[in-house]
Amino acid sequence: MQILDIMYLVLWGGLALYCILSARRISPILYILGGFFVFMFTWYLVNDLIAVNLFAGIYNWIFRGICVVFLAVVVIIYVIIKKNSKE
Repeated sequence: MQILDIMYLVLWGGLALYCILSARRISPILYILGGFFVFMFTWYLVNDLIAVNLFAGIYNWIFRGICVVFLAVVVIIYVIIKKNSKE
């Protein structure tokens, strides 16, 4: 494991922890973002622990697809929350 891999793990883990712990106080959408950061943490950790490169080939497309789904869900929920708060 290289130092940059460890930095990414700390980054994703810290963001997940922050989002999950502050979701009640700030916004429930942070639970979803926290889940995304847990996914990122797990993906990077598994990538470092197994011999298969999870950022190449079909695994990269699976990774990108999951990221797009998370992004779409967060944007849709954010728009719904902002629309309802104006009314």
